[in-house]
Amino acid sequence: MSSQQTHVTTSPTTSTRIRAGITRYRHWLRHSDEQVAHMVGQVQQLQTTRLRATHADLLADPRFNPITEFFLSEIYTGLDLNELAREIEKALPVAIRMLPDSVMRTAAIAVECNALTGELDEAIATWLMARNISEPSDADIIAAFQASDLTLRHEQARLLRELGLGLDRYVRSRLITATFKMSAGPARMAGLAGLYDFMAKGFAVMKPMKSVADFLDVFIGRELKILDNLASGHPQPFTHEMPL
Repeated sequence: MSSQQTHVTTSPTTSTRIRAGITRYRHWLRHSDEQVAHMVGQVQQLQTTRLRATHADLLADPRFNPITEFFLSEIYTGLDLNELAREIEKALPVAIRMLPDSVMRTAAIAVECNALTGELDEAIATWLMARNISEPSDADIIAAFQASDLTLRHEQARLLRELGLGLDRYVRSRLITATFKMSAGPARMAGLAGLYDFMAKGFAVMKPMKSVADFLDVFIGRELKILDNLASGHPQPFTHEMPL
């Protein structure tokens, strides 16, 4: 009885959170404005280059390379929300019934984080476009960051930590891992391949690690240090003093 009540109270929240993230994605300006889409692409290229430079030692370390690549490729730019949006619109009720609620809650965080990241990229892009900057430099990106709402960047970092810890927590649970593996076939038949594959990648990179928290402390700690640098007007804000 109590377990049924728990499922009833958590699943609608999870469903609502996922749908809200997809709705935010649907409102991205780049879907209807080719100029914004082009500028967002440039912003993302510069951002990816910066992130890979900031975390070059993590990428070079065999212990941390898979999870760092997952964060940079899957979370920042790799999660195909277009495919996922179609899946969710058709099959979210099935997913809620089929996949463990703990897994779906983590998927909701991933969708929310990706939606926010897209909004932040568009905010930078529109700031640059308003100033007729067609080929932004690192200095332009820094100025755009400093003019933006950095509290949203802190929220992005919070979601990244929540996502990483969520994936790690569930991959340590034999019951959840077994249930997740058993649902692979039914999930694909229900049209949830994109969502399932994303979660499977997350579990795969987390499982060999003894402590994801150590990685998150370094990765997110560096990003928060950069935000502090930006807020204080540091002349070289993308530097950090957090060696591995």
